[in-house]
Amino acid sequence: MDWSTLFGAFGVGAIIKTILDTILSSKKDRSALQYQEKREAYLGLLDALHIAAISPSDENSKTFALWQTRVSIFGSEEASKAVQGIIDTNDGPREIRHIHFDNLLRAIKNDLSV
Repeated sequence: MDWSTLFGAFGVGAIIKTILDTILSSKKDRSALQYQEKREAYLGLLDALHIAAISPSDENSKTFALWQTRVSIFGSEEASKAVQGIIDTNDGPREIRHIHFDNLLRAIKNDLSV
């Protein structure tokens, strides 16, 4: 067995391992960042919804709209549809609005894998 071949094989293996570790680490970091963005958007939305419900005002409606936009960017399509359903039934029957709220919570749980 030639020693230079053996050392060369270990060197190439180390380089490949380093490349794979870097790729996997980068993928893990992106996934963690995506989770954080989604979580922040959902919690901000729920907080803004609560504040708008207990203290209706133009300012609170605009804050809610901002969080709704963040959910449409970072969240799931199901969550966005549920939020729109809550808005559409704002003056409608409470039972229907509660269904949309339950759909929102379900979509958040599914999206965050909770």
